[in-house]
Amino acid sequence: MIQNTIIIGSGAGGATIARELSLKKHKIKLLDKGPLYQQGSAAEYLKLKKVSSIDKSGLPTGKEINNLNLNEDNRFSLQLMYSEGLGGTTTISLANACYACSSCYTDSTTTQFQLQNLELYNEFLEASKEMKVNPLPFDFRGPTTQKMVEAAENLDFYMEAMPKFIDFDLCNKCGNCLYNCKPGAKWDARDYVAQAQKKGAELITDFQVKRILNCQGKVTGVEGIYKGEKKVLNSSQVVLSAGALNTPFILRNSGITEGVGEEFFCDLFITVGAYLKDAQLNQEIPMGVKSEFGPYFISPHYSAALPPLIQEKYKNLKKDIKVTPDDVVGIMIKIADESRGFMDKNGDIHKDITSRDRKLFQEGIKKATDLLIEMSADPESVVLSPVRGAHPGGTAPMGKVVNQDMQTSLEGLYVVDASIIPRAPGRPPILTIVALAKKLAQIMG
Repeated sequence: MIQNTIIIGSGAGGATIARELSLKKHKIKLLDKGPLYQQGSAAEYLKLKKVSSIDKSGLPTGKEINNLNLNEDNRFSLQLMYSEGLGGTTTISLANACYACSSCYTDSTTTQFQLQNLELYNEFLEASKEMKVNPLPFDFRGPTTQKMVEAAENLDFYMEAMPKFIDFDLCNKCGNCLYNCKPGAKWDARDYVAQAQKKGAELITDFQVKRILNCQGKVTGVEGIYKGEKKVLNSSQVVLSAGALNTPFILRNSGITEGVGEEFFCDLFITVGAYLKDAQLNQEIPMGVKSEFGPYFISPHYSAALPPLIQEKYKNLKKDIKVTPDDVVGIMIKIADESRGFMDKNGDIHKDITSRDRKLFQEGIKKATDLLIEMSADPESVVLSPVRGAHPGGTAPMGKVVNQDMQTSLEGLYVVDASIIPRAPGRPPILTIVALAKKLAQIMG
């Protein structure tokens, strides 16, 4: 019997489940609220969502950390980075394929799902093979990345190669992973969408799902807006993969409210930057290495926010130094923030940096600052980027909103995206989401 299945969202979760179920002869309708962007243009449509904060006291300043004058007016003004369109945020990722295992962090996603009696080991292996996951080869490291590794060793901590879903046989080392991988070396979810289409899946873009239709506790279809008009699609099986910002909104509209949108996290990150003449980190493969410290890690990262901040600092110091992107070196600190945020009925996010989050940032900023100085960056130039969150999740957590089969209280309605991750992993979640979707395909049969 051919099973009709509607999948909402074409990111890591939706694209994967579409591919897997297409291979199992399901009749698939894959819906996405965003458009199909031209190759290399998705980053132009990167969106920022401001988060409302109750606590305005901000991050610790440099003087509190290491007697360096770090952006004393850098207050808490959190923004979430996300994208809507075919492939979701995979199209604008830096291709980091963290396994999020307990060897890096005791509360990793692997551990979290094992506590829910869900083992993803085989799915991780299968996904890694298909996505061509490999640690960044040594000869793909740029000179400044290597300089950072050597400086870290001088400070007695270890930096290892970052696993990437990049086909290094195609990669030209341009460092443009975020904006436009011209040789097509970086995997993104559109690859799985294309495979699903070849197996007969129907893709419908610009379809904004409003709610899941149901009768007597069972799914009957979806209702949404398509080409400006209300449209209903019928199905007894729906997979919701709209992302942690959209999934809870749809669930609530569908009558599922308990536990939805209440434990928001976003893997908070900040980049510490400094002036280092001709560093050219902006031209290297980003985040090529990492150093793990449990609930946070640090990694080389160029941010466009850094040059103007450094330039402004030199101006205040009355130093006549022109800062260009080539002269900036940065280090990202990404933390597993506490799940203390929530989404209100309008879809707005409210979240604070907790005292634990601040402590982790303080530790990471100290390590990053010491590392920049060890690399011979100008100590007087050290600045902090704005605080951002790149991996929203926790808004429909497993164990509260979905069970271990990823099914909601409505029979036939499943969720597979970052919203079902219970707590922040502090690591890029794409590989985990792909593994979850592969597991769900086995469950659905």
